[in-house]
Amino acid sequence: MSSSPITPTTGVQYGTNVPPISFPGISSGLDYNSIINQLTTIALSPTVALNQQIATLNAANAELIKIDNLLNSVQSALAGLSQSSNFAGYDALSSNLSAATAQGISGQTAAPGTYTIKSETTATSTTVASNVNAGHSITDLIGGTPSQNVPLIDSYAAVTPQNSPAGGNGSFTVDGVTISYNVATDSLSTILSRLQTAVQAVDPGFTASLIGGGRVQLKSTDKPIAIGSANDQGNLLSVLKLDSAQLNNTATSGVITSTSNIGGINQALDFNSVNVAGQTTDANTKVAVTAGFFTINGVSINVNTGDNLASVIARINASTAGVTASYSADTNQITLTSNASGPQSIVIGSSGDSSNFLSAVGLTGAGVTTKIGTQAKVIVQNPSGGTTTYYSNSNSVTNAIPGVQLNLLSSTATPFTVSVSQNTSNLVSAANTFISAYNAAVTEINTATAPPTVSQSSAPGLPGQTASSSSFGGGVLYGNTDVSLIQQQLTNLVSGIVPGAGTSYNSLSQIGISLDSSVTQIVASMPTPGSTTSPISTQTLSGTDGLLSPLDSTKLLAAFTANPNAVQTLLNGPAGLTQQLGGYLTGVTGLPTLLANGIAGNIPQTSLLQNFENSITSQIQTIQQQVNNITGAANLQADLLRSEFISSETLISGYQSLQSQLGSFFKSSGA
Repeated sequence: MSSSPITPTTGVQYGTNVPPISFPGISSGLDYNSIINQLTTIALSPTVALNQQIATLNAANAELIKIDNLLNSVQSALAGLSQSSNFAGYDALSSNLSAATAQGISGQTAAPGTYTIKSETTATSTTVASNVNAGHSITDLIGGTPSQNVPLIDSYAAVTPQNSPAGGNGSFTVDGVTISYNVATDSLSTILSRLQTAVQAVDPGFTASLIGGGRVQLKSTDKPIAIGSANDQGNLLSVLKLDSAQLNNTATSGVITSTSNIGGINQALDFNSVNVAGQTTDANTKVAVTAGFFTINGVSINVNTGDNLASVIARINASTAGVTASYSADTNQITLTSNASGPQSIVIGSSGDSSNFLSAVGLTGAGVTTKIGTQAKVIVQNPSGGTTTYYSNSNSVTNAIPGVQLNLLSSTATPFTVSVSQNTSNLVSAANTFISAYNAAVTEINTATAPPTVSQSSAPGLPGQTASSSSFGGGVLYGNTDVSLIQQQLTNLVSGIVPGAGTSYNSLSQIGISLDSSVTQIVASMPTPGSTTSPISTQTLSGTDGLLSPLDSTKLLAAFTANPNAVQTLLNGPAGLTQQLGGYLTGVTGLPTLLANGIAGNIPQTSLLQNFENSITSQIQTIQQQVNNITGAANLQADLLRSEFISSETLISGYQSLQSQLGSFFKSSGA
């Protein structure tokens, strides 16, 4: 007996304990692996249907999770619908937006109507301005010499003088005459003398002099004065405080005077420099600024000797002192302005000034100017024709129109109106959000529980034809009555009478929230003669599929205008929509419906949908165990068969070897 090698069958090998035969049938000629695989496939055939059941059940659980999430969105929409701001908001519109804007005050009730503002005056803030003579004057002595007689760069000019930015001398122009200067060698006296001599050549009545406590005055008795030119170099006009000064000209004369003393406080130089406030000189004494602190409104501000005026002002503005500090080089004044309007005080240095800063810059002592802030005033016309005057420390006036805040922008004596109306945009938005979330959840439930459509492949009664049918479509939860009951309960809650809502409005349909009135279905008609398939179409029937129609906002607003309390009770009362539907959904999803006034319903230990999921999961586990049992038995069978085939192959191989030996023996003996 002889055999030929068999090509091994490739593919899946079953069994777990006995390895597959690499070259089956060498002795017997049989493909043992193929035989074992076919027998095992037959043994495993029941698992195909079982695994399909598992896939269907897993899809059902996934669908339940999706429905759960959509119902959570409905709960969130109910929470938004329960907010009191949806029902208590008011709009206010000013007819003069440059004078005032208006808005409803949250949580307050306003009276809709039109209000006439006869006039208004805005509130002002308290200000404190420092002594204009603070700091050094250009006439103060430096080493026994008046400051105006030393080079400008070394003088007590508050603004640091500069030559041409491109290098070389600086220049400025008066009456068309250009005068050059060098800050390193020319003093103020020298420059004024040079200016007067040069200009008098064209204007004999012109004089340039230092007057008062250190101001420059340019004057002509013969002609008007022209000052400055596009070709000027350096910043001398700024140093002399003439660039922002008022020029008073007539046809035959002119005069211009520095806005304040040329000296003062140089805000860019450190307090330890020689030409700023706070230094002691050998000819005149000024208060020295030292390291320490000062207070404004009881708030401590630190000062270091390396600081300058600009850095201290920035520190004041960054503090909690409640003021804004600024410095004007034109007037040589520091101004503190209260951040709050009205007649509030600015208390300076009440808790000390160890740095001497307040004295050095002129915020204490003689020459300090305080201007008390004023109240805002609004005059409102009464329905009787008279007027009532209202006052406020702030420009945000809340007492003139009930429930409305007026934001005064400018004073005016011209009457204007403020129209107040109930704000319904939040209510409409919240209702639309609820309808959208509700419809998304119900649509998903309807799709998941939809029945399959039956289609006939041939018409019965036709010669030679046998009627047959097939189905297609259908939802993964078709036949699940538990989920269908959720849809029915949702429909009942939004379409039924709301108990305890009152007699004015006791159903959602009365305020523009109603169920749709038609159902669209997919149908398969009988096949026509000669056709092999049923035509598929849709049809619309009277009824409802549980979805809500688009919001009738006109109906909602009409109801809200007629009786806002009744609408609010219908939606958010003790037995209103948000309580009933929210309480039910709390039990369905297991998550609380967090309404504005608390949780609706009771949170269950296990939610309704979770119970459904648990039941399906239990079925999956049971079926999976069946699959495991069948698979285990099939693998055991494959192992046993493979072991027996290996034994038989070994036995056949032994017989074949013995046969070969006997043949060789007889051939050699000549038998």
